[in-house]
Amino acid sequence: MSTKTIAQIFSLCFLLVATGCKPKLIPNTSVRDTKENRAVTKFMDDYRNAIVSRSIPEIMALVSPDYLETNATNEPGDDYNYVQLQEKLEKTFSHVKEINLRMHIQNILHKESKYDVFYFFNQHSLVDLPSGEQWMAVNDVNRLVLKPKGDTIEGGFENLSGL
Repeated sequence: MSTKTIAQIFSLCFLLVATGCKPKLIPNTSVRDTKENRAVTKFMDDYRNAIVSRSIPEIMALVSPDYLETNATNEPGDDYNYVQLQEKLEKTFSHVKEINLRMHIQNILHKESKYDVFYFFNQHSLVDLPSGEQWMAVNDVNRLVLKPKGDTIEGGFENLSGL
């Protein structure tokens, strides 16, 4: 065999090994296709649908009564809980006519009984302002902290923080 043929065979073997070891991902995410990640992805789909439909009852059904948002600060003045979240949603959605939301889950970390979900989102909202209706856009990365509703993930998840 020639050196060129050996090099081609080596390249082909390397390509097969490199592509064969690539983990299977859940479509439209960057996370491995596992039972746990599929359950989290379903929660995120439900969350996205509730936001797009601006359904406060659907959103609140996904939130734990233990919900606490600290806004990643040490200042307690900007914290809010489950009841205050509902009030914030009512106030916000009273001015929002339409929401388009795309999300891409980048990573899911399972620690003890909690799941940190890191995702990129692109949101366009039609907002009723004193000056008239206006489209507003937000692109950012966010983290939701979830916990299973029961002892296992089969019962779904509740959001502990991150809305």
